[in-house]
Amino acid sequence: MTASTRSAGPVWLKRQWGLRNNPFPTTGIARLGGADLRENGLLYEPDVNADKLEEAVEKFVLGAAFSGLRFGYLWSTGTGPGDSDARGFGKSVLMQHLTGSLNEDFGHAAYLSCGLDEEDAAEEPICGLLTSFDTAQIRSLSAALFTAVEYATDFRVDDAGPTLVQRLREALVARTATDDPQSLAKIVVEQHRDLRGRTLGPPDDKLILALCDADPTVAQDYLDKVKPASRTRNGAVYLATFLLFAAAAGMKHVLLCCDQLEDLASTTTAKAKRDLETERFRDIILETLPMADMLSIVVTMHPRAALTIGTAWELADLPTFEVSEANKHRIVVLPALRDLDSAVKLLSKYLAAARKSDDRPRGDVYPFTMDAVAALFSRSNRKPRDVLRKAHGLIEAASGDNLVTIGEQDVMRYLDAVGPDTDEDIGPVVTGPVSMTLDWSEG
Repeated sequence: MTASTRSAGPVWLKRQWGLRNNPFPTTGIARLGGADLRENGLLYEPDVNADKLEEAVEKFVLGAAFSGLRFGYLWSTGTGPGDSDARGFGKSVLMQHLTGSLNEDFGHAAYLSCGLDEEDAAEEPICGLLTSFDTAQIRSLSAALFTAVEYATDFRVDDAGPTLVQRLREALVARTATDDPQSLAKIVVEQHRDLRGRTLGPPDDKLILALCDADPTVAQDYLDKVKPASRTRNGAVYLATFLLFAAAAGMKHVLLCCDQLEDLASTTTAKAKRDLETERFRDIILETLPMADMLSIVVTMHPRAALTIGTAWELADLPTFEVSEANKHRIVVLPALRDLDSAVKLLSKYLAAARKSDDRPRGDVYPFTMDAVAALFSRSNRKPRDVLRKAHGLIEAASGDNLVTIGEQDVMRYLDAVGPDTDEDIGPVVTGPVSMTLDWSEG
């Protein structure tokens, strides 16, 4: 092939392979709430770890609704004794999928999937919230709880879909037979008056009225104007206010999925602050209403985070996160990809989303051959993140070389040229000012 007949890589993948773009993420680090499907976790494929998703529903969702679960732990323990990192297993995207699926029907399908009948499934409505710590701004429990409320007001799977707050308002209107925001707000306030235990004080009346407004942007705009200091100090009050709204809409349980606990447990966070924030998990989640009545929390965990936060967690008398037989009712451990079939399912979901037409069968891995996928799988550390990163690099190299298909020898040649993979977490790529919270509005 001469230089004059060679096509640029992006042109080749569009014309020869029928792809809109490189299907795979460059980092494999889920940027939840982002607009890029390759990076925001919405291409999660449940069948890759179907048994673990089922286990999460059984232990976390049914546990919250029927067993009084207060803390659950989503673990990744690594691929073997030499893996001290244990990140990149898909904990973040499983959490996002779980919360999103709960909010579609308030847990109804999840309950039925576990064997409950229609009557039992209707008894304990549940919705989900998602939040995350980070090393930039969300380094306190209060800030993380504020972000959870923003998730409820902002996050949607697509531009046309409703947010959780919109779904809850519809349920509240159906329960009360009124659409008037003032009347709905009074009903929500009654939820606070009915509390008989320790609270954080009165709810935020302006937030209640905003949540009850038919225009979803009213609540979004109200939260956007909250100053950073108030988010850090009063995030729990905003969450408590939201929980009163959810209770008025008929929710009995709220599952809060909290990602990246390792950032709270980071060695860059002073030990005194880690200890204080860990104590607040107990004081706010377990001892303060309405959280103590409604909220169950699932946090991500891996060995390095456990080592750093373990003493503080134990001193706060929080439920143990130890991976053990005695603790298995609150633990789900995500494994590495088990076999070639799992890798095929993972890759094909991304490829299907990037195809310009849908004339190829589900599970098709073109432009890879099956031998190429087997070679990629054998030369990865079996973490989904590593497989996706390498697949991205292979697409870039092969399209640049104008290969008709990517075969086994091509994979071996390209990956050998790259050298051994250290799988070090390269961290988030910052391309502009650091956002104070996760931007759920782009999801």
